[in-house]
Amino acid sequence: MDYTDNILDIRDLTIGYLNDDKVVTIQSDLNLQLKKGELCCLIGPNGVGKSTLLRSISTQLSKLKGEILLNGISINDYDNQTLAKTLSVVLTESVQVPNLKVNELVAMGRFPYTNFWGKLNNEDQEKIDESIHLVGLQTLAERNFIELSDGEKQKALIAKALAQDTALILLDEPTAFLDFPSKMAILAELRKIAHSRNVAIILSTHDLELALKMADKIWLFPNKNEFKTGIPEDLVLSGAISNAFSNELLSFDLKTAHFTQRIKTRDILNVEGNSIEVEWLKRALIRKGISANPNNNMMFKALYDGSNNKYILQNENDIIGIFDNINEILKKIENIN
Repeated sequence: MDYTDNILDIRDLTIGYLNDDKVVTIQSDLNLQLKKGELCCLIGPNGVGKSTLLRSISTQLSKLKGEILLNGISINDYDNQTLAKTLSVVLTESVQVPNLKVNELVAMGRFPYTNFWGKLNNEDQEKIDESIHLVGLQTLAERNFIELSDGEKQKALIAKALAQDTALILLDEPTAFLDFPSKMAILAELRKIAHSRNVAIILSTHDLELALKMADKIWLFPNKNEFKTGIPEDLVLSGAISNAFSNELLSFDLKTAHFTQRIKTRDILNVEGNSIEVEWLKRALIRKGISANPNNNMMFKALYDGSNNKYILQNENDIIGIFDNINEILKKIENIN
């Protein structure tokens, strides 16, 4: 295999930890590669080794066996300063830094490049300002870090990693405390950074549907001592995603890439049409345990009149009711015996 284009090579790696002098193995014989310019999402259920892998790559946790190479060089051969210029990391621990402003925290990412006194030059300040802007914290740059919300703190730590200007960035659940629009924005920005700056980024996440949308590559840990890797589409079509996350309550929809609740439905009516209004009516019906199959040969029929913006419920050829919204027609349908 040609490793020359890889920023990260993981070869026959075994990871785990010591528990009362007993070695606990979580994943073994891992062989993974990552190229510059790739955004890689590390996914899997809890307890399968996602954080352990990131800690092992960052040398915060000793590997049990195997090799971790950065730019073809064993990570153990890097001195601290050179490693800090190559690899930045944001882990999940709560960070408490009283009396430190956001811009001062982000500036700490430039320490590997400053002189003995930690003096920042113009280039350093540009990197700091740019990183704060990328995560959308411009208005909070002068705020004390401890005054921020959990989501804002997470953004500040991501900005610090970006300011460090490394070829590889490791992020452990970077969107855990963010609202959905912020999750989307952060992942989109990280993907843009990976591509535009030729930076490799690995992030662990439980936001599976976002990972499938945004990632260039997926590292999937379905269970302990089991891993799969590939682009999102191939892992979906192979059944790997469904097998890893579906259960008796949830099923993975191959067409939409969404998880849906397994609900036993009853056949009451046909739902006709394919407009967006009809699709949302179908969602509401399924949530209520009512089949939304348009092919059912049923007495009742629901449809949407786009010219008048009305929902219509029919009994064979007779109109039972005309409704302004889904809530109104849903109440009527639920009363059908």
